[in-house]
Amino acid sequence: MSLSVLIIVNPKAGTYSKGRLDTAIRTFKAAGYRVDIYFTSKTGDAGAKTKEAVAALNKEAYSMIVSAGGDGTINEVANGAAFSETPVSVLPFGTSSVLCKDLGIKDDIEVAVRKIISGTTYNVSLGTIKTMPAEQTSPPITRYFVGMAGVGFDAEAVYGVNKGIKAYAGVGAYILSGINCLLNLNSDKIKMAIDGDFITCNTVIISNGTRYGGDINLAPRADVRSPVLYATIFQYSDRLELIAAVGEVLLGRHVLVKSRYARQIGFSSMKIEDSGFHVHVDGDYFGRTPIEVGSVENALRLIY
Repeated sequence: MSLSVLIIVNPKAGTYSKGRLDTAIRTFKAAGYRVDIYFTSKTGDAGAKTKEAVAALNKEAYSMIVSAGGDGTINEVANGAAFSETPVSVLPFGTSSVLCKDLGIKDDIEVAVRKIISGTTYNVSLGTIKTMPAEQTSPPITRYFVGMAGVGFDAEAVYGVNKGIKAYAGVGAYILSGINCLLNLNSDKIKMAIDGDFITCNTVIISNGTRYGGDINLAPRADVRSPVLYATIFQYSDRLELIAAVGEVLLGRHVLVKSRYARQIGFSSMKIEDSGFHVHVDGDYFGRTPIEVGSVENALRLIY
């Protein structure tokens, strides 16, 4: 069977350039791959193209699909390829490329491609977010996530990101939105059930992988090959306590159960029935609670 790769490219991704893409194409071709390129133009394109590609049979089937964009692009690719036989991988073309850092895929494109070519295909778990519609006539929406999801402050920051500023400032747009959220802090309490235990907090970050925001090792015990998710739970009453919580997380105190305002627990299922809290999935805005969160084993074939 001949080797072939479909590279799905988001040309608006933070570190995209024609030179970086040309390097990826050249390196794959040097290893004997036929290379097809697909450029996205809007949200949903990557997922739709992936679904089309994984449905192909025989000579039209690809040996792998590679996402060359940010974490939102790989999220679409993962959702499109979930439960198929086609393996996927990722190149670091995004602003922070969280999954690449989690998988040890370097920013050097030639090195990254060589790692993918020589990599192992793992059956990994995907986290799931499912809406809980109030009206029985409205069907629930399910979204899979590879790295992380969040409810509360960071999701509100994602919701508030100015797309025009993001195009020029990248991660700076998230920082600016985060500052705005901090200045207008919402300290409403989220009531949730985690594996049957009831917990109240202000913000929760749900990790399927170890990384958050690029370089923060938020959930060191997480592993995409494991179905266990990790919830980093923030409990604060004002701006100073939130800042203290973030500082303690950066020091890793939330994992050691030494933080006053943040802690982390492994779990299998979560339910948030309160309405109106913002939700993000792999850094892209998803919607609002109520939601159910879980994990599906062996949901995706991932090369790294």
